Amino acid sequence: MLFFFSAHAIYLEFTAARHLRDTSVVVITLDSSEVYIVVSLSTRTDTQVIYVDPTTGALQYKGKLGDDVFKSQTEAIEYITNGSKWLCRSTIYARAILGYASLGSLGLLLVATRLTSSIPNLPGGGCIYTVSESQWVKIPLQSPQPQGKGEVKNVVDLTELDIDGKHYFCETRDITRPFPSRMPLQNPDEEFVWNGWFSIPFKNIGLQQHCVILLQVLTIYLHIEH
Repeated sequence: MLFFFSAHAIYLEFTAARHLRDTSVVVITLDSSEVYIVVSLSTRTDTQVIYVDPTTGALQYKGKLGDDVFKSQTEAIEYITNGSKWLCRSTIYARAILGYASLGSLGLLLVATRLTSSIPNLPGGGCIYTVSESQWVKIPLQSPQPQGKGEVKNVVDLTELDIDGKHYFCETRDITRPFPSRMPLQNPDEEFVWNGWFSIPFKNIGLQQHCVILLQVLTIYLHIEH
C-alpha cells in the first residue's frame, strides 16, 4: 500500500486529531472463568463492556447504561469486579483490539499491547500506528464444538502468525485508499484489510469501530524539511 499525498493535502493546515485520551483495552478474566473486554475508545468519552459467552464464545453487548456502558473505565471495572481486585484471575492491558473468533474449544482474541506512531500527524489530523507487540488471549469454552485435525491445525496456524511490526492501522481515517481518501473509515477497500473476517463478531454486536481496520504492509514515514 502506498500513500499518495496530493498538492492539496500537503497544503492543508496540519491539525492534530482531536481526542481526549488514548484508546485503552482491558481484558478481565474472573475467578468464575467469565471474560470481559473493557474498551475505552479515543473517539468516545464513555466505556463499553463486551461479555464473552462462556458456552458458545459469542460476544454479547446490549448498549445499556450501567450494565455494559459506563462513564469511565474505572467505573466499568469496579462494576465487573464488585470493587474487589481479588475476583480477577488475570488482567491484560492493551491499546487496540485486532480481532476475535470462536473456533472449536476456544475463543481467540487478538489485542495490540504496544503501538508505535509510524506517521504521527497526517494532514488534516490522525495518526497511523504500527503494532509493535501483540498478544493472543485464549478463552476456553464450556461446550466446545468437535474439531477435526484440520480445524485444530487452523487454530495453531492462526496463533502463530507473525503480527508484530508488520501490521498497522489508523483509528480515524481511511488509509486503504490513496491519501487523502474521501471514504468513511468504516467503508474500507477490503482488498487491503487483513482482519476483515476477524472483525465480524464486533460488527454483529454493533461495535464495528471497536476492532481496528488492520493492514499488512510496511509503512515508511519520510520527513521532508523545507
